[in-house]
Amino acid sequence: MGMEGHKTGTELVVRTDASGPRRDRALQVHYQGLWFTLARSNWSSLVLVPADEGDSAAGVATALADVGRRLRTTPVTFLVMAGAIDYASAGKFVMAVAGKDAQAGGGPPTSRVIVAVPPVTVEPLALAVTYAADAVAICIRRGSTRRDAAARTIELVGRDRILGCVLS
Repeated sequence: MGMEGHKTGTELVVRTDASGPRRDRALQVHYQGLWFTLARSNWSSLVLVPADEGDSAAGVATALADVGRRLRTTPVTFLVMAGAIDYASAGKFVMAVAGKDAQAGGGPPTSRVIVAVPPVTVEPLALAVTYAADAVAICIRRGSTRRDAAARTIELVGRDRILGCVLS
């Protein structure tokens, strides 16, 4: 059981596999590694997008926010975009993401916001949130995420906006 992270070009793939007796500790270590891998990029807002309908990014976002808060290097805000989404609620999420620090001079962020959105293939308003964010990570569930859904998600979000994929 381990976390594998590798970078090929602009793609980052992090695989989390949590089974066995030390699952909680292993997950904590995986998400710490994911946090530090993602933190290499200068972002103050990160959106986690599930690649397929029926999937959720809330668990990954919660774990990442917990790691960020425990490190206490910057304040971390965590939001989950769930339920029926209308233009008003989508707009609030966009403002929360876009309103984070614009980094003058490319310095490190002074705070971070992590947002879990529904799959953009079934909830187009979630795209507005991804476009407002500094970075996006795609969440792929091993054995259930359909390849065509993942490809469509990447196409909708824009390959250049994606920091990587989290495989669980």
